[in-house]
Amino acid sequence: MSTVSEIMSPREPWTIKAYSNSTAHDVATLLNKNRIGSVIVIDKDKTPIGIITERDLVKRVCLESLNASKVLVEDIMSSPLITIMSYDSVDTASRIMISNRIKRLPVIEADNRIIGIISVTDISKNLAKILFDDYNRYRSLKKILDMNDIAN
Repeated sequence: MSTVSEIMSPREPWTIKAYSNSTAHDVATLLNKNRIGSVIVIDKDKTPIGIITERDLVKRVCLESLNASKVLVEDIMSSPLITIMSYDSVDTASRIMISNRIKRLPVIEADNRIIGIISVTDISKNLAKILFDDYNRYRSLKKILDMNDIAN
């Protein structure tokens, strides 16, 4: 089984500072401009303290009919931040996502530094590759067996 670091998105995660008057509008602008689905919220010491996803914006701002320019980052972030170690298995990541009903999981190193995010999409792509590789191996074996049947 693959490790999280082998299949996670190679992009470094985007961050936004809490307690700096950053707003939901700032987050939405960041997500849209960079074509990303989430942003990690950090404190003044650059310690990750939460995450804001597109879904958080919809549920906590749009559906509440709030003014995105007046809603502070720390008021809509999901916290505490649920993470996974880079060396953990993809199976472990899947179980954490399922049990916490989340689609993205920040990946950390031993020094608690976030190095990326693994998503349901990353896991799906990995599974599709495994299935495709297995199918191709099966096809190769079938050809060999078919040639063996012809020879006998």
